[in-house]
Amino acid sequence: MSLIYRLSPSGRRYNLLMIAVAMILWVFALWSIASMLRLSFHPSAFWADLQRLLAQPPVVEQVVPALLLLTLVVATPFLIWNLIAEWDAVVRIDDDGLRYETMGIRLCCRWSDITAVNASADEIILCCRHDPAEAIANPLLRWLHRQAHGRYRLRIGAEIERRDELVAALAQSVRAPEEHAVTPAA
Repeated sequence: MSLIYRLSPSGRRYNLLMIAVAMILWVFALWSIASMLRLSFHPSAFWADLQRLLAQPPVVEQVVPALLLLTLVVATPFLIWNLIAEWDAVVRIDDDGLRYETMGIRLCCRWSDITAVNASADEIILCCRHDPAEAIANPLLRWLHRQAHGRYRLRIGAEIERRDELVAALAQSVRAPEEHAVTPAA
């Protein structure tokens, strides 16, 4: 018997809101950098503005906020990718172990490979003997997955549907891997 879990409807709405806010933040940061450093993103003017900026470097009062905004411009797409991956995630548990699928990534963690289940109010973290990301062939997807989950871990968001049932089933299966049985919580 296979049990399937996805993000709950309220979790999906929350993720959509977070994606929209992250996109707005990204546009604001990009626009603020351009405004602060007087850069045009038009292809014909961008190189001239960049050469002007390199010839006459900005003052410290411009550099520090620009670097902070540049950090937002670089980091926000990773946040958006993580939110979309969480949106798309499907967790399946069966007699063999846990299967995690999202955005073309398919991972399988056998019960004997899961060493601990840590459930907090924010997330469920599975600690594994082997790095689940090693199964991802695409190096970019592997790197992105590790940025979101870490090595030797698999993170499941807090807004997963039937969360208590999932945590109970995971805890039971990890406590007794020799049984290889998954039963939902009552």
